Amino acid sequence: MSVRLMVLGVVSANPGTHGYDVQKHLKAWRAETWSRVRSGSIYHALDQLEKEGHLRHTDPEPSRTGPAKTGHVITPKGVEEFLRLIRQALVSLEQEDFTAGVAFMDRITRSEAILLLEERRRRYEEIEHYLQNLPREAEPSAPSTHPEIIGSWEAGFHATGEWLDGFIERLRSGAYRFEGE
Repeated sequence: MSVRLMVLGVVSANPGTHGYDVQKHLKAWRAETWSRVRSGSIYHALDQLEKEGHLRHTDPEPSRTGPAKTGHVITPKGVEEFLRLIRQALVSLEQEDFTAGVAFMDRITRSEAILLLEERRRRYEEIEHYLQNLPREAEPSAPSTHPEIIGSWEAGFHATGEWLDGFIERLRSGAYRFEGE
């Protein structure tokens, strides 16, 4: 999901962008540090998004350094898909998808972003509660009852939940710019 979201985000902000330009934008954002996006996945996503009607190609531009380059523009269907992916990413428990959602959250309204983040926070609370109620054995007979394994997961969900609380509060206080502001 995150590669599709990032490709749609770059193309929507830069109509006529071709694959190499998408790659340059993501490299400038250092996307490789917070995602698994690779050049091959960018071109695959461009092809798939075009086949699905989310992007359309522009006429090839001649190039002095190689073959003509085909640009891409987002379609109205692509805009809908882009917004859907942002919304899906902001509630995702997958860190890579969530990060991509945060990168483009300014394309939705502040109030919607807050509601989506509150939903993600609710999911984290459910998982933390589930983890707190798992059986733990001092002398574990299986990894599923090892207190340190369960504890490490519980601590991770708890810390992320606390961070989400702060993030939501920062948005409520006016941090960042959003669609319509």
